Amino acid sequence: MSEMDGFEELIGDFAKEMEVKALEQVAETALKAARLCGLVMKEAKEWGVPKDLAEGMAADLWQIIMIPAEVEVMEAGE
Repeated sequence: MSEMDGFEELIGDFAKEMEVKALEQVAETALKAARLCGLVMKEAKEWGVPKDLAEGMAADLWQIIMIPAEVEVMEAGE
């Protein structure tokens, strides 16, 4: 094995480790966002907000939390 192969292997292992950590962070954020969205829906319904509007509020919050601001989001059918 050449010196470069060892370096590439080390970098590859490091990259995989970073990908796993990033995925874990996204999963943790998604779980927290889902709980918060559920709370928004529950509270909105308790305050008499119509179901469709409460669901829309929760969906908007999900997008705010989970989709970076620089990403352009298109609705289905656009």
